[in-house]
Amino acid sequence: MSDGTRVPTLLVGQSGGPTPVINASLAGVLDRVASGLGQPYVRVLGLRHGIEGALRGDVVDLTALTASDRDALAHTPAAALGSCRKRLEPEDERGVLETFARLGVEWFVYCGGNDSMDTLSRLERAARSRGYSLGVYGVPKTIDNDLAGTDWCPGYGSAARYWATVTQEVTRDLAAMRTYDRVVVMEAMGRNAGWLAASSALFRRDEQDGPHVLLVPEVAFDEIRFLGAVEAALSRVGYAVVVATETIRDAKGAYVARQVQGADQFGHPIVTGVAETLGHLTMARLGVKTRVNKPGTLQRTSVAHMSAVDLAGARLAGWIAADRLASGLSGSMVAMPMVPTSNATHDALMNGWWGEGCGSFGAVPLETVARAERRLPEDHVVGIDGLSDPVTEEFRAYLRPLVGVPPPALFRL
Repeated sequence: MSDGTRVPTLLVGQSGGPTPVINASLAGVLDRVASGLGQPYVRVLGLRHGIEGALRGDVVDLTALTASDRDALAHTPAAALGSCRKRLEPEDERGVLETFARLGVEWFVYCGGNDSMDTLSRLERAARSRGYSLGVYGVPKTIDNDLAGTDWCPGYGSAARYWATVTQEVTRDLAAMRTYDRVVVMEAMGRNAGWLAASSALFRRDEQDGPHVLLVPEVAFDEIRFLGAVEAALSRVGYAVVVATETIRDAKGAYVARQVQGADQFGHPIVTGVAETLGHLTMARLGVKTRVNKPGTLQRTSVAHMSAVDLAGARLAGWIAADRLASGLSGSMVAMPMVPTSNATHDALMNGWWGEGCGSFGAVPLETVARAERRLPEDHVVGIDGLSDPVTEEFRAYLRPLVGVPPPALFRL
């Protein structure tokens, strides 16, 4: 393309907290470009560190990546292009659009959560007001599973599989050490939603399996009730596994965590220390040895626990976003469909979705995603006494297909 002809360009970026499958969505975008977008040649550029890269003009040409490159990319965790948590200010819009225009960007795909969809929506409006024909489309991405308008979010299935698996592994370790260690408190990400923490109960079979106490933002924390539940589990099985979302609050709306370290650029409080707070409570009030487990970024980067369903859906979501832009659609985010079976393989899912023309994948306006938060239904959390199953069968029925084929059940003597 050295004859001076303008090259149609698709730009793709990643934003927010990474997931095990965010790069699968990037690979899906590249898959669609490689198959042709109704043009003799389309260039695809990757935006380094999201919208921050747009302000610096920091891009990388992805056009030449091969099919094997894309497959390897899809199985790589974290955001390969680099991510950011920058809020797009009104004064930034001009600089971003000038970069886009200089690069000849006609289409922009952004993989992210509700803040990223807000950024995308604002860019589309700013471009329109300047007479710049820019097509934009969002790809959902979050382990929190809290985006409105979609049945599930790519990233959640793999992170949920991680939590469901490691909770049982931690429980077996605690059961073995219960003559010394009595309580383990595990802290889950999730912002204002308890989807991820609740997934820890998926493989629970009986009262010996954790979690024995599940604490989510949708249910106000009660210290007396919490300590009573831990005591009940200690009395019945000799140990207690507690799983808590990092942002749980009490009935007055105060965070249980001891530290709130300001807020990010989008105004979300940076909350740390809920596991330590709960661990201190059980040690001080119940006098039992307590361990604190904080998986941190492990829960959003573990490819060892990658869900085949999550991987397939994430990749196809990227493909669909690019395809819809080429069809003249803009201003929406891909909405993920319900998954029919928990035993579906990656290839079976891809073939099934392809077979019905991807028609089950919907679309939700960017403004809807930006302004809403999809929280865990409160009635999905039922067992809060330290003995009962903490989640409903309805929740398990929702989650099983997203997690995929379960691992072998752990044996107990």
